[in-house]
Amino acid sequence: MTDLSGLSDAHLVLLAVQLCTDGNISQFPALLPHFHNRPSLEVLLRIILTFLPESIEPHRYVSIINAVVVEQPASIDLDIDSSAVTEFSEAEARRQVRKLRLLPLQYPGHPDDPTLTPLTRFLIHRAHRIDSEFGILTFIPDLIKPFVETSDFLREWVISTILPLIRFNYEYYPDREGTLSLELLESLDCRSAVNTLLSNAERRDKGGNVDRDLRGLIGPWIYGRNKSKRRKLSGDARSASGGKPRVSENGNGYSGWQDVNEWLISTSIRDFGLAVEAVMRWAGPKDVDVAGYDDPKIAMSEDMERTLTSSYGQAALAAIYTISDCNADNLEDSCRILSKTAALLEIEGHSALQIHSDELFPFTSNVLPSDNCRRSFSYSALLDPENALTFPTREAIAFLDAILASIRMLIGFGHSITPRHAAETCLLGEEENQLLELREVLEVLKRESKLSRDWLQSREQLLWLRSWGNNRVSASRQAQHSGLFWRIHVSRFEKEILNTMLMAKQHALAVSIYTSPSSPLCRDEVEAAVTNAIFVSYDNASNGNRTRGGVKRASELLDSFAPHFPDSIAFRQIRSLISATHALSFYSLTLQHGVPFQPVSIRVHQDPLSLISKVLEQNTRAYTELDNLLKIGHELIVAGLPNGLQEDEVPSTDLSMLSLETIQLLSARRIISLAISSALNANDFETAYSYITTRLAQDITRSMDTGHITTDNISWRAAYNAGRHRSNVPESENTSLQSRISRLSQQMELLSLALILSPSPVNLPEILAVWRRCDEELNTLQTQEQEEADHWDAHGDKNSMSSSVPGGFGPSDAELDAIDTQRERARRLRASRIPRRSRRDYEEAPMGLFDVARGAARAISKNAFPLSSTSASAASATASVSSLRPSSAASSRPRQSVDIAGDGDEVRAGGNHDGSSTPSEAGEGPRVRKRDVVSNMVTGGLVSGLGWVLGAQPVNQNQK
Repeated sequence: MTDLSGLSDAHLVLLAVQLCTDGNISQFPALLPHFHNRPSLEVLLRIILTFLPESIEPHRYVSIINAVVVEQPASIDLDIDSSAVTEFSEAEARRQVRKLRLLPLQYPGHPDDPTLTPLTRFLIHRAHRIDSEFGILTFIPDLIKPFVETSDFLREWVISTILPLIRFNYEYYPDREGTLSLELLESLDCRSAVNTLLSNAERRDKGGNVDRDLRGLIGPWIYGRNKSKRRKLSGDARSASGGKPRVSENGNGYSGWQDVNEWLISTSIRDFGLAVEAVMRWAGPKDVDVAGYDDPKIAMSEDMERTLTSSYGQAALAAIYTISDCNADNLEDSCRILSKTAALLEIEGHSALQIHSDELFPFTSNVLPSDNCRRSFSYSALLDPENALTFPTREAIAFLDAILASIRMLIGFGHSITPRHAAETCLLGEEENQLLELREVLEVLKRESKLSRDWLQSREQLLWLRSWGNNRVSASRQAQHSGLFWRIHVSRFEKEILNTMLMAKQHALAVSIYTSPSSPLCRDEVEAAVTNAIFVSYDNASNGNRTRGGVKRASELLDSFAPHFPDSIAFRQIRSLISATHALSFYSLTLQHGVPFQPVSIRVHQDPLSLISKVLEQNTRAYTELDNLLKIGHELIVAGLPNGLQEDEVPSTDLSMLSLETIQLLSARRIISLAISSALNANDFETAYSYITTRLAQDITRSMDTGHITTDNISWRAAYNAGRHRSNVPESENTSLQSRISRLSQQMELLSLALILSPSPVNLPEILAVWRRCDEELNTLQTQEQEEADHWDAHGDKNSMSSSVPGGFGPSDAELDAIDTQRERARRLRASRIPRRSRRDYEEAPMGLFDVARGAARAISKNAFPLSSTSASAASATASVSSLRPSSAASSRPRQSVDIAGDGDEVRAGGNHDGSSTPSEAGEGPRVRKRDVVSNMVTGGLVSGLGWVLGAQPVNQNQK
């Protein structure tokens, strides 16, 4: 035993410091009785705190500390080396003691609580020293555990700090790089601590255990921290109220749980599966593991537990509304969260949720009120207790149940939406928004090609989505948003379904539902929907052939519904449109900029008949298929498309008052005119002549016979263009005069028809000018023909007179006189045919229209049949139009016979130029040339007053 009787208290203090420095802490209690004035407990603990190395295992000195605290007598004799201390004098010893820098028991930065004992302060500071100086955190529990029951604050500090720290660094994540220090954990605020302690949380399939972290890290940290706050607040309240305890259980005491709820929502955005696992495996704030240090259930009142559990349930429901991609897996997880939350809070009806049923039951529970605003869906308002959308009530659970059941049904259709989007559509969406969403769903069904889909069931599911099974919804019920598409009127909803079934080729089912007496739509609505569906298929077609593509679908749809609507004008028009489109598909047709023809071009074109002109331009000899082109035009007009008629084509006529029959007639003339132009462009005059004489002329005749004469600028222009046509191909040298005369005769006939058909005198000068040139050319050719004939006759006579046939006889003198007389008569005849201007000096003024009229009048005086007056002449000319019947032999004769009916008499026009007839023609009656008929008509008109309109001046006016 060491003798310390000669040492002062200063020497003993230095000896105590030496014991701590050397780690010989076991001798410390034996040293204390030798003090003359025993140091205070705080000084002794500060000496141990300052000089005892942190590397010494706590089990070696916890009993010593306890003995010092309780002043337990030493159980061992003092046996230490005091030589280093005895050398100091008492004054020197005091000086050395004053030089000691003892650490304070209160750890810097730690909240100063005057109720804390020196031992508690020492243990907390010692724990921080072990962490900062040595870094082995496992020493801390060994240090504190023997004393944890000595102080509530110490126990709460261990639960909130040491327990999570040890679990985080050594039990849960021992392989984690770096460790979480005690000082750092205590410096974190609640939200940062939650995020830090849960930073390593992962799903079980990735090796994580989030429910363990919530239960073993977050739960103790928040529980101990909040309990310490409650204890402090209770102490303050006790002091303020004179010693009566008062415990505060407001939100401030449990604010950390709100940070956990926010972490749950943020995690659901980042990793919804992790949030689901947390909700499914963790029961909320009451599910806390404090390692036996306390009983959380005893410390939490029922009201507080209910409040915290409701907040946790609200976070779970809010997590469902944060899903960014609601696929089948996420939907199933959402259903699990809803079931778990409803069961955890014991919500009424939680065992009968619709999300687990495959049958379509109506929702009878009350749904959310209509006062929800868009702010309810914002991130900051999801945890608001006033948010009726997420706060776990019976209505909120029922509404989310309906939303998830609707999403499950939509996923079955192939369309996925998030719970938030579905809720916004239901609560905030206007009719157009809901209709847009419905059309997206139906568009998926349209594109679906599965033949196994039960479309009758799909229709029932769609109707269920509209009202959630409550088909008979009252006005008050509608105000409560009972249905995903509740704002869409049922008739409009049925129209959308019908259109979808039609696009999906479910024609038979659509016919059976919507044409039956129990149809939810009236006949007009069904007809309009079918018409619209037909046009959609038609407009999307790339080929006009009715045996494939969109036109085929349109035709099949029309065939399915047309028998049920026999009086439908729209269906008849569509059938005509499809027929015309099909006929056009056999032609090569390209629109502007090389765009291929598509059926929709017909419907959007302002003048569909003009497409026929493009057909004629782009298809060689398409003009020969006039009947087919006329049929196409007829079908286009019957289809109700624009007729393209212009005011200048039908002068002095109100286009809006034209009947369908008149429009068909004018359209047919227009198509014939286009075919004639195409034939002329192809130098096929014969076909153009045939179309005019067999189509336009007969058309005019029928109109005059019925008394309904429709004048236009189409027919006469077609005849006029054909009459003035000149081939751009050089004539062959072998072309005979006879064929040229025949062509000119035909052209003059067409010009005469143009004169008759012209609706206005304004066009007469233009037509007569061409007719005059043709007449001059014809006279020239006829003169040339006659000269050739005379030359041939003279050559024959010469040969006959100078016959060198042996035994032959020449003509007698009488015969020679007769031949000379006949030649002289022929010369005079040719001279009479030469116009006066040919015998005049050509320095005169050119022939005008007045000269044409005068020549025509002179020809009239030589005609075989009398035209006694101007009115008779005009009447005869007009009658010639009504009885114009061109003969098929016109192309083979130089002069065409025309029947002219006047005053009941029939006169044959033809014969010689001067009106005389040959003996062979005498029995047939007088004959007159066709151009003379036209001259008679023109002369009659001019004498009646048109001459001054033409403005022609006679050549010899100055002579008179």
